[in-house]
Amino acid sequence: MITSKVIAHRGASRLAPENTLAAFRKARDAGASWIEVDVALSADGQAVIFHDEKLNRCSNGHGWLLNHTLAELQRLDAGSWFAAEFHNEQIPTLEALLLWAAEQSINLNLEIKPVIGREAETVDALVIALQAAQARHNHIASQLLLSSFNPLALTHVRAALPTIPRALLTEAIPADAVLRLQQLDCEGLHFCAELVDQAAILALNNSGFSVRAYTVNNTAAADALIAMGVNAIFSDIPDLAITSAHIISD
Repeated sequence: MITSKVIAHRGASRLAPENTLAAFRKARDAGASWIEVDVALSADGQAVIFHDEKLNRCSNGHGWLLNHTLAELQRLDAGSWFAAEFHNEQIPTLEALLLWAAEQSINLNLEIKPVIGREAETVDALVIALQAAQARHNHIASQLLLSSFNPLALTHVRAALPTIPRALLTEAIPADAVLRLQQLDCEGLHFCAELVDQAAILALNNSGFSVRAYTVNNTAAADALIAMGVNAIFSDIPDLAITSAHIISD
């Protein structure tokens, strides 16, 4: 269960290239106890940390991530697009990130981002990475929340890792949000802060579900959302959100 009110979105992604160890270290240094990352699948079945289906925006690679092996992905420069000082920052593997997080006592929200039709394979790769990391740090599972926009991915991961809590990602809060969360056995819902609906937040709160909003990069908006009953916000600038007058991070 997330107890912090601030979750670093893809790390401190205004300060370093998103979903890289540089961004995760800056989030840690800012005081974040929770970091949200994106889990994708390589061509050879490895779980890697990357947001987009295509490599072009956040690396010097081109084309579909799913068409590249882990070795090919790790030869890419995933930092120079952001700033020259991050030249040759790598695309991390999930296993490496899990080990780092365990050593740093950092909690992770793993957003599962499968290509449609590859949900089961993506979840399988996540499970394999988690098992490998658990062989060295057996408490890692207790530091995780799993989430996805993809209900099938949530169904697969519930079967594979039933004891790790899950959250459903949406844009607007759907009218049947409570029913969806019950059907998927999720503990919470993550929604776009720009599509806030105070009545829907209250209904979710009253039904015992956590509600978290993305992506919030100013303290006034964060304060307003927390006042409405939002349990946590995702921020690209976690240090600013954490020092808000009304937001106290664990």
